[in-house]
Amino acid sequence: MATVEAVLADAPGAVTCQSDESDESDESDPTGARRMVLDADSMPTLTWLTTTLRRRLGADLLHAEDLVFLAASTGKLSQRVCAATTTGHDVALLDADADRRVITHLTTHPRHTDRYTGRSRRVALLTDASAVLDFEPLPAETALPAVESQAVHLHRATGLDVIPLPVAAHSVDDLACAIRMLAPGFAATVLIHTHIRRINAARAVLGSVLDPADSAGSAPHLVLDTVNDGLAVAAAAAALGAVRRIGIDPRRARVVVVDPARGGELANLLVAAGIGDLTLYDPVQYGIGPLHRFADQTDLIIDLIGLVAPPEGVPLLHTRMETPPPLIAATAGPRPLHALPGLLTAAITTRHPITTAARLAAVHAITAQTRAGQLLPSLDHPQLTPAVAAAAIRALAP
Repeated sequence: MATVEAVLADAPGAVTCQSDESDESDESDPTGARRMVLDADSMPTLTWLTTTLRRRLGADLLHAEDLVFLAASTGKLSQRVCAATTTGHDVALLDADADRRVITHLTTHPRHTDRYTGRSRRVALLTDASAVLDFEPLPAETALPAVESQAVHLHRATGLDVIPLPVAAHSVDDLACAIRMLAPGFAATVLIHTHIRRINAARAVLGSVLDPADSAGSAPHLVLDTVNDGLAVAAAAAALGAVRRIGIDPRRARVVVVDPARGGELANLLVAAGIGDLTLYDPVQYGIGPLHRFADQTDLIIDLIGLVAPPEGVPLLHTRMETPPPLIAATAGPRPLHALPGLLTAAITTRHPITTAARLAAVHAITAQTRAGQLLPSLDHPQLTPAVAAAAIRALAP
């Protein structure tokens, strides 16, 4: 332990340490070995730590494993059976003859599909791997660990059955086709780790109503995404909190959104939420110089791109979720999961597509759950998802 503590003292970044006390009376481990969990603030720190511990401890370091690989290797989701299968009669209710009776009924009563299947609680979490974290477009299967993680979070927040589905969609038409093909088996599709341009284009291909009800009167298939229905809502709520924290009325706040195309509906939500002076700034077209020159006329910068050298002295709201901050600088910044679980719950409950009004209601619900002095509530706030869902349901009511 003394050797490990000495190594940690020299670490180039922050490291937290949890250690199990050794127990020489434990018959399952007669060596009295101690299990330690070290959490590094970044991959460079973790690499340095592993290399140094191996060199300093040698044979005493019996095993070292990155816990993220351990979590990924087991898979993060499993399937559960809802129907009873204990007796022969239970099993008979699931055989072909039983299914034929239900299907015969559904052919003449298609509106009963959700009543007699699990579709109403099933969500497709779909990605074409075009915007996974800070990577270039990836092969679809490579994105599966990230999609699984988000499926776990959405399931925990909503109780819905969320199925991770990476698809090899080489064009927007392919992506829209995949959504249409999956629609019969799912209450909703959520697009994740998909570039905002492809999200918007796929929505346009699907139509403004998004797969409207067919002639039999089926409910429309619901499509949400982590930008418009997640990050944009959370960022708008955080922006309101940021200007209020520095004592400025939102109606008089001067806010700059850097690289607004990444934010989906963020600009619309900021205006609708009452931000009085909004500038949309394209750093690719104009460079960084002009942003510095009018910084003294700015109350808040919302950084969607990850500026290398932002102006000093201006409050900066980072929303680029692809690059997590170091452990010691971690903040409760805007994340899609601040809003997406509640909006997904509202969409499935009402069977209505999410509108700008519902997103705006979610913005105000999030700010209402935020404690004084904070930008946003924590993601595990017990009332966050119910509050967002309730507000969106009211906004979606006819």
